[in-house]
Formats: sequence, C-alpha cells, structure tokens
Amino acid sequence: MVNVEVKVPSNIKISGEHSVVFGGPSLSAAVPPYATATLSSSTQGKLEIVLKDLNISAAFDEPALRKLYSDYSKRDTAPKKPDDKTPTGLAKYIARHAEIRKEMLPYATIAARLLVEQGISPIGKQVVIHSDVPIGKGYASSAVCSTAFAMVLVKASGKQLEDQTAIDISRDGERIVHGVETGGRLDVGPIYFGGYATFKASEGIKSLEISTPINFVVMDVGPKPPTAKMVEKVRALHDADEEGTDKILREIDRIVLRCIDAIKSGDLKELGKQIYHNHELLRKLGVSSDKLDKAVSVAMSNGAYGAKLCGGGGGGMGMALVESDADAKRVINALKSNGFEAYSISVILKGAKEQV
Repeated sequence: MVNVEVKVPSNIKISGEHSVVFGGPSLSAAVPPYATATLSSSTQGKLEIVLKDLNISAAFDEPALRKLYSDYSKRDTAPKKPDDKTPTGLAKYIARHAEIRKEMLPYATIAARLLVEQGISPIGKQVVIHSDVPIGKGYASSAVCSTAFAMVLVKASGKQLEDQTAIDISRDGERIVHGVETGGRLDVGPIYFGGYATFKASEGIKSLEISTPINFVVMDVGPKPPTAKMVEKVRALHDADEEGTDKILREIDRIVLRCIDAIKSGDLKELGKQIYHNHELLRKLGVSSDKLDKAVSVAMSNGAYGAKLCGGGGGGMGMALVESDADAKRVINALKSNGFEAYSISVILKGAKEQV
C-alpha cells in the first residue's frame, strides 16, 4: 500500500473561554504546529498503531475492535449532576479496558467506530502518529492527534464522511482522554475545518467563511493547572455571586461576536481592543496569573494591538495580536527580555478536511 499522510493543525482560542461552559459562544482558529498521521501496510494482519514520540505501539485485530465498539456504543452518556459521585459511562468503559494502554485506547476506539459504523476497515494497516504540538499549553494536542488518526483512515478508505460525523468520531479520542462526553467539542472544529470556527452548546460547531489572515505572537509563561480546575474555580465564583459572574460572562459573549465582525472586516485595531477587554474580564473571573498579566502588559507596551490569555488560564499560553513581522519581532524580543518564551504564528485556513 502506498503511504497515505494527513497533516493536521492545532487550534488557539481567540475568545469565549469559560463563558462557553455556561452556554455562550467561543471563537477559535487553526494554527501551527501540526500532528502528522502516516498510514501504510502492516505485516501483522491487524491494525498497528505507533505513537512515534512516545516510542510505543500496539496492535488490534478485528474481533478486539468490534468488542471495543460494542462496549463503547452501549455506555451511559447521560450527564451527571455535580453532586453525583458514581462513575460515568466513559469511566466504566475506560476501566473495563484497563489492559489497553491509556495512550492507545482513544485511537483504538476511533478505529472501532470507523470499522463498525462506517465500514472503514483498519485491519492490515499501520498508522504512525508524530506530533510537534506541545502538551499542556492550550493547543489541544490530544485532539490534533485524534483528528489526524481518524482522518488518515478515512482518506485511505477513499470514502467521504459528513462533516459532523467526521468531527464526532474524531472527538471520541478527546472523550476518552478527558473522561467526559463534552471532550473536544471546542477543539476539533477548527482543526477539522481550518480557519475560524465557533462553538456554542445550543448550536454545535460552525465553520466561519472568513479568509482574513491574522498574525499572533504566542506567549508561553510556563506550566498551567488543569483546565478542569480553572473551570471549577469559575463555577464556584458563579455559585457565590451568580448575578455578578453572569454579567461578566455575558459581556464575554458579546466580545466573541465583536471579534468575529472585526476579523471579517479586517479591523485589527478593533480586534485587539476586544481581545484585551476579554483578558481583563478573565482576570475578574480569577483565571489569569501574575505571569500572564505581565506578558500581556509587555506585549501591549511594545506595539501589540491586544493580548490575552488563551484556554483555561492560570498559566500556559497567551496570545498577542500584531500586524507586521516587524511588530512581531519587537514584541517577541520584549517578551524574551522579560523571561518568557515567545514566537509568531499565523492562522491556517486549511484543516484536516482539505486533505481527505
């Protein structure tokens, strides 16, 4: 079999963090770095999955995949109440298949669903996954790898899936990685479509037909706490002051819409203004950090149109909006002088879908 390859971008959150948990919209964009999945023939007569960066591999025959699908498709997907401590259907599924390495179960589950539901057999194939996406920085590294894996199997089959089907199957990896049914709902859209995408719980993922190129400087301030911890922090604030917290969250919702309009019109100054306003509101929610605030301040003082934290917050990654390469270089140098890692990226308009 001739090698088949799919190269999938990461994503960055432009606006809407945390308000999206309470039903608001979020705005994300596809950006470098990439994960690559390469498919070729396997001599084992099974599906062989190789995680190149972890130097581990596993093989699955067809009966094993069908058994995984049977268990996965029968799991209880009903949401649990906050005070309900019983294991979720996903937790039971993961525990039931503890003999499979946790790094491999997301991919095996995706392959099982493609096999049974879509008639895309992975048997006799080897898929090697390599990723340049840093882990735990807000780029949705696991979602990128899951999408690359799913899409290389689809591409090799010659079949075409409906967009929402392809996205949902790719999300299976995220569901298992994070142990929640909502896993990947913000992340897979821009990775799959490329360019810009929104997510809202009541509307799902939507690709935006916008081709405006945007340049960012990524600001890496160091380790970050788990996103779930920051989400719980905001939820606790909401429980203590529902009216005040809702006021902040709904303003973030309006910022998302303003950001979309600014990108459509190419108004970078307005976009930067809204991005910085978003950061200030996230600070009020308590999900920024001293280092993130410092990085934002340095970027703004050196010509960035706007800057904010990205993702769950508490550390990790921020972004600064710049217009030119010269602006990016100035902001990067200033950030590095203050002890931060920094580099420039641009929005990628083509995602995984374009390669299938």
